[in-house]
Amino acid sequence: MTVFGICEKGNYRRENQDSVLMRTRGSSGLLLVADGVGGSADGSAASFYIAETYARWWDEAFLENRNHDFFSLFEELKTRADEINGDLCRKYGPGRSCSTLALLFVHRGIYGYLSSGDSRIYRCNRKGARPITRDDVWENRPGADAGSDNAGKIISALGAYERLEYSCATDKVHMGEVFLLCSDGIYRFVEEDTLKSVLQRMYRSLFLTKGAVERLVKTAVDNDTKDNYSLIAVKI
Repeated sequence: MTVFGICEKGNYRRENQDSVLMRTRGSSGLLLVADGVGGSADGSAASFYIAETYARWWDEAFLENRNHDFFSLFEELKTRADEINGDLCRKYGPGRSCSTLALLFVHRGIYGYLSSGDSRIYRCNRKGARPITRDDVWENRPGADAGSDNAGKIISALGAYERLEYSCATDKVHMGEVFLLCSDGIYRFVEEDTLKSVLQRMYRSLFLTKGAVERLVKTAVDNDTKDNYSLIAVKI
């Protein structure tokens, strides 16, 4: 497994409210992008706490129990998400310190993701490149009016509500597959066709290179991304 990641403040924001985590051991890995929600009192505190908590889980729980099966470990990751949400709500109050979460866990030939908010995970293999998460935004709610003033508003994030809503799924993973985790500071400023084309080139290449990841970031910067931007590329 090869992993490269970038997390930058960008040219417009005064602080970086994004956090990333990249942990690998052999063919196992825990990767996440957390994007502090703009408008909350302290999005950076939320995203940092998410990354810090999962880093501690990896160092203390996973490494000790890495011979455990995938599904028992994945359940622990889901439990941690609920615990983080509760901690943020108790410390700051619901909606005061919030962050998206796009988390990918790979272990024993299986991957699982957790997603809350509008950070994304893409998967690329012989079937092509496609997002495997869905943005938790107003217009994606059942029956929502796409023309509403609420369009684009995040409706789920860690720390936003006392009851956390997230999506998750698992599947087998195969050698050579590529995953991309990214904040909206990347995908909103890179055309979808361009992003998928880059992922397909990563999949066809024998090795994932840092240069390929940097070129994707450069595209967003050249298109004048006005947000913090974070991404992690993973080749199995």
